[in-house]
Amino acid sequence: MRVTIAGVHMTTGDALKQHAEAKATELAHHFEKINTVHVAFVQEPHHHHLHAAELTVQANGITLRAEGQGLDWYAALDEATAKLVRQLEKYKGRLNKHRERRSQFKEHLKDMGPMAMEERLMAEEALDGAPTDFFAAFAPKVAKKEVSEVAPMSLDEAVMQMDLLHKPAFLFRNAQTGVLNMVYREGENAIRWVAPKEA
Repeated sequence: MRVTIAGVHMTTGDALKQHAEAKATELAHHFEKINTVHVAFVQEPHHHHLHAAELTVQANGITLRAEGQGLDWYAALDEATAKLVRQLEKYKGRLNKHRERRSQFKEHLKDMGPMAMEERLMAEEALDGAPTDFFAAFAPKVAKKEVSEVAPMSLDEAVMQMDLLHKPAFLFRNAQTGVLNMVYREGENAIRWVAPKEA
């Protein structure tokens, strides 16, 4: 198990690093197939009284993430660890099944070849001549995120992974078809599934 520790707007001392390593070992007691544990301590520049810790764990091809807050870094990490332990216990059976399925998926997809991505530019004739910053006041900041590998998994595993990461959407490779699919949350209780229409 590989453990990495980082501080954002703060410096991690030896005592805090030892505490983080102990918490990583504690996680391994609950789930022995953990590959990596990344611990990040975050100090908000304008909220010096608020201490936050983020835990990201890779286990059996699944990523789990939890955040904690406290009066100090130790309490924040303890809360994040407790949350992640609850997630591990909740999904332990499904994670074990996921490990078995991954080997089946790789065998199923090995002959499909690599996935190719195509970039297209959007054209809008009605905006010809408009200033380049036309939508600057309205559009949110967009950050590019490159994805080198999209894991194959079933639909229910993709929903589980989205829950474990606390994300509103999750991109995955459908193990049955080999193409990109996406699940996302709509409202509080609805989950939608997006898949390409077959030709």
